[in-house]
Amino acid sequence: MPDAPERCTCGTFLVENAAFCHRCGRPVRALAAEQVEQPPVVPPAPPAAAAPPPPLPINFGNPIAVRVAFLMSLGILMTAFVPLVNLLIVVWCLLAGWGGVRLYRRLTGLRLTVAAGARLGFLTGILATVSLTLIFAMGMLFSGQDIIDQFAAQMAKQASPLSEVAKNPSEVGALLVMSMFLMFVLMVGICAAGGALGAKFSPPAEPRA
Repeated sequence: MPDAPERCTCGTFLVENAAFCHRCGRPVRALAAEQVEQPPVVPPAPPAAAAPPPPLPINFGNPIAVRVAFLMSLGILMTAFVPLVNLLIVVWCLLAGWGGVRLYRRLTGLRLTVAAGARLGFLTGILATVSLTLIFAMGMLFSGQDIIDQFAAQMAKQASPLSEVAKNPSEVGALLVMSMFLMFVLMVGICAAGGALGAKFSPPAEPRA
């Protein structure tokens, strides 16, 4: 069967395999649709998920660490002024460092390393001793001589070289300052140790669903 009739509707003889009549321009056979191969459409790559920012180091530039250390230092202060309870100040400093690590993990979901836990305890000890020093300084401001006299009276009761020091007010003041410094070192060290222990024995992170 021929692809197209020999004549157009206008009566003109058609050229063999002609698609249009050369006289009237009428199409005489169906044109095969030219299929243009389209390049495969590559779907755009999904945007890369933004990497979470690295956790802040444990220092005074970390607001969450500062808040946790401040709360733990308040706990130490509360026990420091309670009779008999303040005799266990070493225990409370250890617990403050330990509890600070647990509270920080609860607030951030991060498990601290031993070094980071020690730094958090270090911040707690600094805030606690600074607060105690300020309270002591205010007490000295309002009743400084009374505090020195009481301190000297306590040393005078002891049968030791300190009883001789108690007779010199300047030496009593120097010894009082030295005692405050030793308290600072001990409290900071014990709180740091508690933070390190809290991080060391912290349970592993729970897998997220």
